[in-house]
Amino acid sequence: MKIMLVDDHSLIRTGLRLLLKGEPGFEVTAEAGTAEEALAKLDQQPVDLMILDISMPGMGGLECIAEARRRYPSLRIIVLSMHEDDSYIRKAMQLGANGYIPKSSADDELLDAVRAVAAGRFYLSRNAEQSLFQALFQTCDKQDNPLDRLSPREFEVFTYLVHGYTITEIGQKLHLSVKTIDTHKTKLMEKLGCMKRSELVTIALQYRILQ
Repeated sequence: MKIMLVDDHSLIRTGLRLLLKGEPGFEVTAEAGTAEEALAKLDQQPVDLMILDISMPGMGGLECIAEARRRYPSLRIIVLSMHEDDSYIRKAMQLGANGYIPKSSADDELLDAVRAVAAGRFYLSRNAEQSLFQALFQTCDKQDNPLDRLSPREFEVFTYLVHGYTITEIGQKLHLSVKTIDTHKTKLMEKLGCMKRSELVTIALQYRILQ
């Protein structure tokens, strides 16, 4: 099985490559530092499995999942992320990920995840699984989660906003113009029915984006 590693930190890619080295049947054949680079390489170097981070400059991991799934329906995708709350997990799986593990669990769970997804199964880390189970029994999750209405990019901008970042700072992090970020902010606030940032924070607390 050919594998592509996608993370904007070369050190993390090196660590993942070492974890996978020597595992029978698996070979890292491509690496990328951004989602755009990953999609371009997929056109030239098809792989069976992509392991990617969510938080990357530019397109971002969530949008990459959606686009990769659209272009390559048979591609298997494992998310490796610093985010462990259920909203991120739900969004990634809804967009087409086959597995989700926190970076903190990579040493212990990466090989299990790769084996499971290679065999055609889904894989959630123990922490991710627990987070989703807890969400199932919360009152707010008995109704539609309004965050599901957001596009991958809107969801990403939303998380930065509720963590206190300014429009300019978000633009710098995502390598997008202030005007583009402001457009995303306007659209996501309309979808969530919010008029000010404090209302976004309330939603973030309710749906455990802020713990």
